[in-house]
Amino acid sequence: MARLTDGDDDESAADSDSILESQLNRRNYLKLGAMAASTALSAGVASAASGPEERFGIQWDRVVNAVDDLGMDPNGNEPIDNQLDSAYESGTLIEFPPGEYLATETQYWNDDVSRFGMVGTGSSHKDVQFVFPSGNNGEKYRFLEITSGDHHVLKNFSIQQTDDATTTADIWMINDDGGLIEDVEWLGRTPTDNDARRQLLAYDCSSVDGVNVARRVYMREGAELPGYPDGVAGIRVQGGSVGEIRLVDCHIEQRGSSSFRATHTRGVLRVEGGLFKNNDNTNMRISAGDHPEKTSWIKGATVIMDADNLNEHAHDGDSLDSPEGLRIDSTGNGYAGVLIEDCDFIFKSCPTSRGIVSSPTWGGHGGFTLRNCRIQNDTSVQTIHADSVDTDTADKPWGVNLENVSITGSARSQPSGAAVCIDNDRNGSTVQNSCIHFPNGDVDGVLVNDATSCEIVDSNINVSGQATVFSGADVDTSNITSGDSCPLPSADSSTGGDSSTTDSTTDSTTDSTTDSTTDSTTDSTTDSTTDSATDSTTEDLPNEIRLVGTGTTTQYEFTVTDSLQASDGTIEEWDDIESGTATGWITTEGVEDAYTFSGDVDSFSFLEGESEVYVNGEQVSESAVTDATTDSSTDGSTDSTTDSPDLSHELRLVGTGTQTQYEFTVSDALEASGDTIESWDTIDGTSAAGWITTEGVEDVFNFAGSVTSFGFVEGEAEIYVDGEQVTESTVTDAATDSTTDSTDDSTDSQNELRLVGTGVETQYEVAVSGTLEASDDTIEEWDDVSESSAAGWVTTEGVEDVYAFTGTITSLSFLQGEAEVYVNGTRVDPAVFSLPNTLVVEGDGSETTYDFMVSGDILNDPLVGPTESADSVTSGKAKGSVTDDVDAFRFSGDITKMNLTGDAALTFEDNDG
Repeated sequence: MARLTDGDDDESAADSDSILESQLNRRNYLKLGAMAASTALSAGVASAASGPEERFGIQWDRVVNAVDDLGMDPNGNEPIDNQLDSAYESGTLIEFPPGEYLATETQYWNDDVSRFGMVGTGSSHKDVQFVFPSGNNGEKYRFLEITSGDHHVLKNFSIQQTDDATTTADIWMINDDGGLIEDVEWLGRTPTDNDARRQLLAYDCSSVDGVNVARRVYMREGAELPGYPDGVAGIRVQGGSVGEIRLVDCHIEQRGSSSFRATHTRGVLRVEGGLFKNNDNTNMRISAGDHPEKTSWIKGATVIMDADNLNEHAHDGDSLDSPEGLRIDSTGNGYAGVLIEDCDFIFKSCPTSRGIVSSPTWGGHGGFTLRNCRIQNDTSVQTIHADSVDTDTADKPWGVNLENVSITGSARSQPSGAAVCIDNDRNGSTVQNSCIHFPNGDVDGVLVNDATSCEIVDSNINVSGQATVFSGADVDTSNITSGDSCPLPSADSSTGGDSSTTDSTTDSTTDSTTDSTTDSTTDSTTDSTTDSATDSTTEDLPNEIRLVGTGTTTQYEFTVTDSLQASDGTIEEWDDIESGTATGWITTEGVEDAYTFSGDVDSFSFLEGESEVYVNGEQVSESAVTDATTDSSTDGSTDSTTDSPDLSHELRLVGTGTQTQYEFTVSDALEASGDTIESWDTIDGTSAAGWITTEGVEDVFNFAGSVTSFGFVEGEAEIYVDGEQVTESTVTDAATDSTTDSTDDSTDSQNELRLVGTGVETQYEVAVSGTLEASDDTIEEWDDVSESSAAGWVTTEGVEDVYAFTGTITSLSFLQGEAEVYVNGTRVDPAVFSLPNTLVVEGDGSETTYDFMVSGDILNDPLVGPTESADSVTSGKAKGSVTDDVDAFRFSGDITKMNLTGDAALTFEDNDG
């Protein structure tokens, strides 16, 4: 088996066009003589063809018109088979004017032809359509079978399958080098494999040094969904491919099987951008390949799974069977090292599935890397599962590397129990600079089973269950926090929301050498405008925003505070509206994208390029868009104040004398209270950010719903929600349906706190996370008790102040003097309550040893888990073991080192950032 090297894995996606030209120059095909070319065609065709021309970076010996020069019927009545076969010669480019061209016989081409092209001349790839006899009757019709040659170009046309569920046509193209399939779409509904071959496009590269490109290939008008293995896939790179196949900005949706598959190729597949949505079986299926210098990768792609919301091409009864997001497998070939980078995975609804990202044992694949990826999982599907590696088959490394990966969502459970499951023999696996935020249900963060030399470092794991669970694993951890939220995928809509998620990417990568015939911005014939979130019959909203093209490829994104809809006829298939957010592309000078909306423009930005912007007829700059409609929405009958949210909750931040920056988000609505907010404080929709310093000065906000996230970016302040003081870590629980909160606290077990005088005049303050009340007559008139805090004095030796409380003690301090402190009868060091962070090691019956260090102070928390005499806690270090018991600690600063060997569960809370 060939060994994989790094090769040129970091090659820019922008280099795809230049690849073809450089290959052509390298092979020196331009030396073909005009005399040889002139004898290749019949004398009549040769006399009608134009002379040598350069198109798409390729020098053509002749360019012929399919209708005028070759006599093809553009009305779809007479077959074109003979004319097409006769014209198949080296150096020939056939241009197809708009029309329908009937193909009835497969073209079997295996003549080592160099530089052959079929290109539509319409302004849209849908203007030229190849049509086929209706009802293949199980013949599995193939349009083109090209099994040799190089620099074949198929461009700017469509293949019409119709919606009869039997008609289809596939293409198989093998090129030695320089193949290009660009702006090609399969229209209509794809049948099952009873009437179609196993994929619509088989694309291979027959030279180790070769590169063939498929750019803007579309398959998105639905398919029969019989379930695996009877569905038809989109694109397949087969075992005979030994070079590089590159897919750029493709949109493949609702296939009966994988959108693309390259599991046992001896070459590599490299995927740049694109949207892969609601495909059955797998949305992406790839291996590292076995190329001597390269490895496969996927960069900048978006996967969306929303099985409950298939697109408008779905038929009654259509449903997905078992769709996965990304499956990494090599069909038992043992390849290793595939890279997945800058990708978004969004799972909104899904039936049974192996997982969003999975690598099954039977796939025989070694290690893989996810880098700079974002995963949103709102389902019960497993998020990441690296199954046990087949050590007899798979190449090393076997480990899984997660680098700067963000995992978020509303999932309440996971099949493995944890968001990330790393199974047996995935030795050397790492999780670094990553973030996991699953606050609902009971979900652990990272589970590692029977693997050695693993690391979890510099990561935030904020989950409802245990942060890490290790079973028979050797895992080093350091700098782990648990208090932050995580970045969401940027494509938070049904059709994606960044430059790699929709067909809008076709504009941004248009080949500068191509004709204007492929400018997809002029394609207004598509029926996919029904993707927009509003019905075209909806009455116009009071405000209007228009974006007018200036000739520069431009991507925009904006959000409004209330309702948003497209203006009739202006929005194309690559533009998208999801709730109050629109994303789209505009290029051609003078062409407009127009929307109507109520409320204000909450945010606006150009992600690429620029265009003119008009709000209510007045031209504004990018930075001024958000100010253009302020107060204007109060004039119309659709004013959102008619449904004004109940801003009944209050959040107050009180300065403590420390310079403090905060930020938070609420679920429904948010506004400043009175004049407490200064110019440096901001409110953006349901989010706020600001600064507070002076002791006793307040920033006050009113809000509806609940606080969904809160954090101190710098410093700290007192926090009050609806008058009750809370901590940074409990803010998000404070206003969640107050009717349920009160019952939650009441079910907490009662605890006892006793402060015993030592003969020294002592003043104390204490606060708890639940409720607090004085016990009997131990409290004097100079002691002050509120619902969750108390301040008092105790002096006489042996005299006690006693409290009953629920929850935990969040702070306890002596303002003067000192006293003995007992909780539930156990004497404790009061200093432990000043330490903000917690760490708990819980045994499962077998011995687990632990050894960790923190950057601040650390003390045992005997209320949760007292340590034994064999355990030690000194100078920022803790070392010990658990079997069926619990050891618990409070600490300040960060965890700088963590070694845990055994099956114990580790949980922690980071409350000081």
